[in-house]
Amino acid sequence: MTKFFDLLRFNLDYNAWDESLIRKLLLRIRLFFENIFVKILDFLKEKSFLFGLLESLSGHINIIIALSLIFISIVPFNLWSNLYLYLIVFILWILNLYRKDDKKRLAFDDFLVLFILTIGLSTVFSIYPRLSLKYAVNYFSIFLFYAIFINNIRTRKDLFQILTALTVATLLVSFFGLLQKFVIGVSVDLSQTDTSISQELSGRIYSTMGNPNVLGEYYLLTVPLIVANFLKNENKYIKILSAFTILISMFVLLTTGSRSAWASFAICVFVFTLLYNPRLLPVFFMLGLILFFFLPGNIQIRLMSIFNKSDSSINYRKYIYESANIMKKNFAKLGGVGLGNEVFQAAFENYKAPQLTKVAHCHNLYLQLLIEIGAFGLFFLIGHIIKLFSKILINFKEFREKNPAISLVQYGAIAAICGFMVMSFADYTWFYLRIVSLFFINLAILKASLNIEN
Repeated sequence: MTKFFDLLRFNLDYNAWDESLIRKLLLRIRLFFENIFVKILDFLKEKSFLFGLLESLSGHINIIIALSLIFISIVPFNLWSNLYLYLIVFILWILNLYRKDDKKRLAFDDFLVLFILTIGLSTVFSIYPRLSLKYAVNYFSIFLFYAIFINNIRTRKDLFQILTALTVATLLVSFFGLLQKFVIGVSVDLSQTDTSISQELSGRIYSTMGNPNVLGEYYLLTVPLIVANFLKNENKYIKILSAFTILISMFVLLTTGSRSAWASFAICVFVFTLLYNPRLLPVFFMLGLILFFFLPGNIQIRLMSIFNKSDSSINYRKYIYESANIMKKNFAKLGGVGLGNEVFQAAFENYKAPQLTKVAHCHNLYLQLLIEIGAFGLFFLIGHIIKLFSKILINFKEFREKNPAISLVQYGAIAAICGFMVMSFADYTWFYLRIVSLFFINLAILKASLNIEN
């Protein structure tokens, strides 16, 4: 059995992309252009105060990454532009060049490289290449952010600074949600709530995210990491801040009225408990049952409406899934219709059921990706996640003994991704760029944790 696990560990550690001739060639090309760009930057820092400032900040790039995550979270939806993310990533890239770190750069996993390749191909061979191009820019900015993250978050201190930044960001997002709930007020949106079933449900809170389901997705990706921060951060004030953030966030999560987020958060808690201490699972189930009976009546009705066949939201999704499945049969094997939601919308018009009006997306991440980039793209994405999880779980005991704090962070990120992927069966969770960014930040945290230095 030991030989089997040693062989499995070896195969998981092997990264075909890391040793490939193509990567070595691309590295040479990149280094050639980087050296030219660094010389330009060195010239500019002598002439410009701004570039001189950037060089001085390059030694604190981990803090800039942390502040970037706060900024990405707190900008109100109506003020957000994807250009902000492009600018953040561009600045981080310049800081990364100025840093001139001698450490070996971490390579992307082979499955992630193949996923990136399918993104590129689905843009080139899209039925509407111009529409796909802007989505490709979105994705490649995220992949660059991911690369900068894993190559600069190298110590336990760096990692917990990221968790503290996410704690502060989540607290500010929750405060804005409370402001909406008790001061500003939110009217009931009939497109989001079936009032014939959820009569008692008031306006659903969305905070800075513009949509209550998206706010639920945000909490799925941050709260499990904040729990890890609470349990293992050595600063008692940050522990208190984390505990307060968790409590406030749980209340605001309830006010989103997002059934899929509530159910998925239960999965987050289950996975985290399973990894942290399986003996607590009976307590988890008992507390879950007890908590249900203490929830406000409108929340109970909303939660139980998941099983109500007359719910208009569920029926509307059913028509979308039926139409999208027909579309999937025509495109999934061929590589998809092309990258991007607008491409999907244009092609979906030919498959739309008569009961549907305007359809923004599939309400299912997996179905949407099958249609946009094809079966191979989805396979490579899931393969990357499974390989990353397997690397951690195969060394589960070793990680826990050598660095229990990092293990807790890993549990938090795994729980967050599991909950998010469950919610993705009921929603197109990659509709907003900020959420996609946070999803890949969770993957980057897992990747960075495998190479952390004490």
